[in-house]
Amino acid sequence: MIEIRNLSKVYKMHGGVSVNALSKVNLSVADGEFLAVMGSSGSGKSTLLHMIAAVDVPTSGNVTIEGADIHKLKGSEQAIFRRRKVGIIYQAYNLIPTLTVEENLILPMVLDKRCPPKEDVENMLELLRLKDRRRHLPGQLSGGQQQRTAIGRVLLENPSVLLADEPTGNLDSRNSEEIMQLLSNANKTYGQTVILVTHDVAVGKMAKRKVVMSDGKIISDENICHSN
Repeated sequence: MIEIRNLSKVYKMHGGVSVNALSKVNLSVADGEFLAVMGSSGSGKSTLLHMIAAVDVPTSGNVTIEGADIHKLKGSEQAIFRRRKVGIIYQAYNLIPTLTVEENLILPMVLDKRCPPKEDVENMLELLRLKDRRRHLPGQLSGGQQQRTAIGRVLLENPSVLLADEPTGNLDSRNSEEIMQLLSNANKTYGQTVILVTHDVAVGKMAKRKVVMSDGKIISDENICHSN
């Protein structure tokens, strides 16, 4: 599914200083995996996620998703690939404040000139437990409700790959658990490949595989055993 080969990212700072955010990273992620990428601040985990999402450009190396080298696609092709194949969830909810919950949910499909099936929208609102909030604006929602809306917006498009960058960072423990259950459900029920960046050890344990990064490199890669 995802093949990352010799991926490096060097940022040029003021005064000619170079920062190696990623250094020849190699990683393979199979279809349907649930992978947690962990590490301290500045370890390179978010940079790696942004490279997989094609929202940043590597200095060298390749990211291949479903056989496509995404950083060699043309601008419009890359945008379409990202919109239809890769879903991105951020710590910030990125909801449009003047749109309702339902309007925020369907916005990406509308922008892609696709008609969201009514049944799918209803099912998603039910899954998110937001049916009674469908006409509320983001400012009228709790943090957990806003993040569920943001996740539902991604899930509604049914991407092959779901990327989550610290999705529970702004939430309390109860809401964090609900968000992780949504991601787990996407992985178990729909077979979506989930890559989760987190610094929270408890959140990371809900994945099936854990990669730890330090100084732009992968220092450990292990499967996580879950008791039945």
